Amino acid sequence: MVEENAQDNDTENTFIMQAESGVIINAAQVQSIDIAQQFVRVKTENGWRIRLGTSARITINFLTSMRKFETTLLEDDVIERDSDDLILLRHQPAEAYRSQRGTSPLTQTPERSLLSKSTDNRTV
Repeated sequence: MVEENAQDNDTENTFIMQAESGVIINAAQVQSIDIAQQFVRVKTENGWRIRLGTSARITINFLTSMRKFETTLLEDDVIERDSDDLILLRHQPAEAYRSQRGTSPLTQTPERSLLSKSTDNRTV
């Protein structure tokens, strides 16, 4: 009975964040995380927590096979390292993030690619 009470107290003292969607990654496989915008990092008992100050493109590079995971996170979303897990906590449903995807230069139409390239004052 004492063990049950101790477990209840541990649960009450644990910080709980409710997310609308998220991703959990094995942290041991992560080589680096590239965050393209402003963020705040706070150390925790079992790792750290990063809260984004603005929407940002996140790239997680893995140790093996030169794989990477790219996604966009919105303001106040969290990246948390908790022991062996890397957790991306999103405050919006997954559908909201699908519209935030950037376009690859490979998917652009030829006309759009020509318009986006800088032009010099050369005549051909």
